[in-house]
Amino acid sequence: MSVLVGAVVLVVVCLASVMIGASSIAPGTVLDSILHFDPTRTEHLVVVEKRLPRTLVGLLVGTALGLAGTLAQGLTRNPIADPGLLGVSFGASLFVVLGISVAGVDSLSGYVWFGFAGAGLASVVVYAVASIGRDGATP
Repeated sequence: MSVLVGAVVLVVVCLASVMIGASSIAPGTVLDSILHFDPTRTEHLVVVEKRLPRTLVGLLVGTALGLAGTLAQGLTRNPIADPGLLGVSFGASLFVVLGISVAGVDSLSGYVWFGFAGAGLASVVVYAVASIGRDGATP
């Protein structure tokens, strides 16, 4: 039952995300622009080229974050494990700072890649240190 309620809420929130912006677009126009796209209508262009991609990226990011949290909690067998507790956030921050100060990175895309590398390396180091010993990684 709760999965059904969650799915309904997700659909409503996605519809609201596509409808709400600098100017509101009616639900009928949103559905019309998705089902019968007309490139001559401004509302259709706004929905298909701006708001729909924004909503889809939000869904993908939310899914990825949920999966990452589940993976971290599953690997550590710790229901309160999070990136701050495991040192992943600090590893990402350290690499971003090193990228700025040592490598001279000054673009957002550079920060993202350095942060991703730092988070990955911190995850590997934490898991490797936790695996030392005869029992392997334990919570």
